[in-house]
Amino acid sequence: MKKFLSILTLTLLSAVFFYSCEESTTDQAPVIEDEISQAVLDQLTSAGYSTQDVITTTWNGQTGYVVEYDLFFSEEDILNLEKNPKVPGTEQYHTTNLVTNLPRVIKVGIDPSFSASAVTALNNTIAMYNAENLDLSLQLTSVTITGKGKKQTINTDADIYISAFRERPRRGFITLGIAAGFPTASGDPADGFGLNTYWIDNFGPSVDEIKGVMAHEIGHTIGFRHTDYQTRESCGSNQNEGSAGVGAIYIPGTPTGSDVTSLMQACGPADSFNGNDVVALNYLYKN
Repeated sequence: MKKFLSILTLTLLSAVFFYSCEESTTDQAPVIEDEISQAVLDQLTSAGYSTQDVITTTWNGQTGYVVEYDLFFSEEDILNLEKNPKVPGTEQYHTTNLVTNLPRVIKVGIDPSFSASAVTALNNTIAMYNAENLDLSLQLTSVTITGKGKKQTINTDADIYISAFRERPRRGFITLGIAAGFPTASGDPADGFGLNTYWIDNFGPSVDEIKGVMAHEIGHTIGFRHTDYQTRESCGSNQNEGSAGVGAIYIPGTPTGSDVTSLMQACGPADSFNGNDVVALNYLYKN
């Protein structure tokens, strides 16, 4: 996900946050220009992903790339991307694979190193999803970590695990969250996402702002694409994310115009569902 601060916002010292997976910032961390090979860019392009602002990173012990501001692909994932054409469509979309075997409880766990505000944000995120009375509900589950480094063991029964990573700003943006992807072909949610502790520790986001990032990334893990995937207009750009190898299927009943308050906008200030998000959730996960 992305957090963006305008010059006016900085001047007024006002906290207006825009979520996707990164944040424009005046933080004085050194600028890092990532060298991305043409072969990697070609693989992403052929699969329908945007190659704008691709960055290299290490997450959960794997070296890879953050694409479209909140999707992580390891080196191996890049090699195995399927070729897909760009597809047309309008507004709210879901991936080809969705979570199945409904009704179903999805257990969510969080790395115990996170601050109390992040845990509170997760509880609020879970409550927000469950308030919709879907056939898919979320439940907090415990996480313990033993050992250190390569001998570290994560003990949890979480279906979606929120891990910690620490990354300073670069090229004027800071990554807030990175998703492990979308639902699997077997009907399970993606196994989790990462949340940037540097952002939490140094930028002091509110509980609602952290909740916004978490809810957005959970949306991806259960099958939601960005509502403005065709243009990424909420990020100030005009680039089609394409099918991205996972599909972009229009959800009936959602608007065909801009939906700037949707939680699933690529970059937007939302920290709760708007009416169209609720329509989309009900369409996919409520009988």
